[in-house]
Order: sequence, then structure tokens, then C-alpha cells
Amino acid sequence: MTLILQADNDKQLQHAGRLLKLGGIVAIPTETVYGLAANAADTDAIQQVYQAKNRPQNHPAIVHIGAIEQLQDWAYGIPDEAYLLAEQFWPGPLTLLLHRHPKVSPLITGGSHSIAIRMPNQAQLRQILQQQNIGVIAPSANLHKQLSPTTAAHVLEQLDGKIDAVLDGGRCSVGIESTILDLRETSEKLRILRPGPITAQQLSKVLNQQVEAPEQHDVSVAGNMAKHYQPQAKLRWLNTSANTTEPQSIILVRSLRDDLPQQQQHALGDTPEQFAHALYHTLHELDQKRVPTIWLEPLPETHEWQALRNRLHRAAE
Repeated sequence: MTLILQADNDKQLQHAGRLLKLGGIVAIPTETVYGLAANAADTDAIQQVYQAKNRPQNHPAIVHIGAIEQLQDWAYGIPDEAYLLAEQFWPGPLTLLLHRHPKVSPLITGGSHSIAIRMPNQAQLRQILQQQNIGVIAPSANLHKQLSPTTAAHVLEQLDGKIDAVLDGGRCSVGIESTILDLRETSEKLRILRPGPITAQQLSKVLNQQVEAPEQHDVSVAGNMAKHYQPQAKLRWLNTSANTTEPQSIILVRSLRDDLPQQQQHALGDTPEQFAHALYHTLHELDQKRVPTIWLEPLPETHEWQALRNRLHRAAE
């Protein structure tokens, strides 16, 4: 059985920290989604995470740190832009892709010489990272390519009995994965490699230079797979030929519409922040109800909605 620990209980929080320090694997809350954490300096623990998730070892993970000063433990040749962005957006859902420090295991990075690092905005997790003076890898605490968890209960649905513990810190406040920004070559235009809650426009304003956000690229980073974030239900895009009369099907919309069956609609929110907070949580609920088909209202083609378009295009048929 997987041990369930409460993040607001000091003794249980300390126990979670000791487990990680000693090589255990613990599902942890972040502001984005729950991650399956292992001490990033412990290769045996890292391998256990990949085995529990059934995740290929060539798919890189993100290192989570508790203080900006820890950056130099995991990366080298760190540009000034990294510290500028860290001061502005950390702790928070921004991951920086940098050059991997030679002492860091390539098992973390899928064999790459680059490394992705962020500081999560979840108080108890940062307390663990600071008290134990460790960094942890923390890919989403789910089976590979399946739906990311935003509560401890979601973690247990897929990983109960496969991991040492889950630290229950309540529901994640953001609800989708972090933005990944490539900072390895500052002489070229900077690129977002995974869109997320921090947009290219926000980054461009702070850096005073253009940050690109391509819809597609071939760089190996967390989440860049053709199929990912998938629920058990069939996800299909709503269009003029959609058969929404299918029994028990649900239609996900931003706000309720008069031109669709009222009893089938589920509104997630008019803003990207509202929609992101509700998305994975709602998909988990619909899977629990064994809804066979979920229709997706197309999202606006604006930069604010890019991260959500990215997740749903990978999750939908």
C-alpha cells in the first residue's frame, strides 16, 4: 500500500522529506500538477520513478529546486537571463532549459547535455527541498502519456501500491504543466519549448527581447510527444458534423451555449486560468463516471490559449 501523508502535518511533511532524501519515491503537490518525485542525485531512485510510470528513459525530466542558489548545482554557463527570469517568476510555473552540469546524471535528461529546472510555488514542497537541501525530479505522477493528476486521489487511481507515498497538499492551484523556455543559446531568439501558464509575451516584456512560441518543434523536452495527457474517454473536437447525441457524451465548453444540449454541457471557464484549473480535474471526474466520449469546443487561436490548445491537441483523437 502507498502511504498517504498530509502536507499540513509537520511530522508527516518531515517524513516525506526523509523518504526522498533516503531514495524513496513520493508523489508531491506542486502548483501545476502532482509530480512523482525522487532525489535527483540518486540514480536508483530516478530509475524507480521511470519504472513506476512506465516512462521511457530517453524522455527527460525536470529538476525542482527550493532556492535560486541551487541552480549552479545542476547547470553551468548560466546566463544572466536565467537569474532575471528566476527573480521575476520563481517560485512559479516557469522551467528553464540550461546546460547540464557535468556531475549531473544524464539519466535525468534522457542522455542530453541540457537540463530543465524550475522552483515550484508550493510552500510545503519548497520547505522539503530547502530543509533536505536536495533537488528532485518530478514528472507528473501518472502512468506515461495518461492524464496528469491535480489531487492526491488522482495519483492513487493510477499508482497506488507502485510508489512509497503520496503527500496530499490539496488540489493544484494552476492545473496544467509549466512553461519550458530554452535559454541555452542567448545569442539567438529565445524559444518556448512547452507552452504553459507563463506566456511568451510575459517573458518578452521582462527580457526586453522577442520570445518565440512555435506550435511545433523537435527538441526533446518533457511533454513533447504526439500523444500525451490522455484520459480514458475518447476526446474529440466539436465541429458541424459532431454526433453530440451519442448517449452519455459530454461537451466541454468555456461557457454554456444555447445551440448545444444543455444537459450535456460542462463549462470550464471563460479565461485560460479558469479553464486550466478545471481541465484535468474535470477529465478525471468524467473518467470516474465512465463517460465514453467527450467533445471539445475549439479554443481561441490566441497566445493566451496556446498552452491549453497544446494539451488538448495531444490528448484528443
